[in-house]
Amino acid sequence: MNMVKAEFYKLKKSTPFWICLLICVLFAAVLPFALQQAVASGEPDMQNLSLSAVEIMGQSLSMPVFSLVAAVFVSIFVSGEFHHGTMKNYISKGFRREHIFLSKFLACAVAVTAMFVVFIPVVLVSGTIFLGFDPHGVFQPADFTGTLIASWLLFMAYVAVFVAVATLLRSNGAAIATNICLVSIFPTLLQALDFLFRRIGFKISPLWIGEKLSSVTSLPLPSGALLAGIATAIIYVIVASAVGIYLFKKHDIK
Repeated sequence: MNMVKAEFYKLKKSTPFWICLLICVLFAAVLPFALQQAVASGEPDMQNLSLSAVEIMGQSLSMPVFSLVAAVFVSIFVSGEFHHGTMKNYISKGFRREHIFLSKFLACAVAVTAMFVVFIPVVLVSGTIFLGFDPHGVFQPADFTGTLIASWLLFMAYVAVFVAVATLLRSNGAAIATNICLVSIFPTLLQALDFLFRRIGFKISPLWIGEKLSSVTSLPLPSGALLAGIATAIIYVIVASAVGIYLFKKHDIK
């Protein structure tokens, strides 16, 4: 419990956290305005798009921007502990490594949840001002609520993976680079593997977090997307945490 309190105290004092929170607010506020200007300017690619506050919310969550911000924050918050010797102090005081890992995960999960909670109302308000709340009639309370729950859980899955990577690499630069690649480049590699497996009718890319995030943020929700997204999120949190704790126990902390 003392360790969890210490992590929350460090989170409150963390400059990267507040910077990332501000980036989320700015992105959520500016995106609808930028899209509205693109449509008004007659951009050909924008004319056939269905744009509203509700639809922009889903599209913005499936964009890599929010995930990239989370990746950078988690990488700095976790791997920085190794650089400053904090992790070595925790271990020398007898704290169990699984407790250290889970405390880090909990603090990062709360941080990303705070970003999520701030992001949603800002993008909805900004989207309503510039594009209207739901002029195309896609809003359904059940789907909207399901999208929020499933997308939040999938971001928690990302957090678990990011914490595991940062704990394993123990370097700010390496952790940031790897976690950014997991969000931006790794999905492309999975799609390339789909071509290798297409003869047997198997696709690996739909198993990734980002793919499920795209599914659960499409309104109206495709059939089965919500359940598949929630199940995927829970599996990733459990597996990533278990693997992260196992590898953390195997490493010497200097």
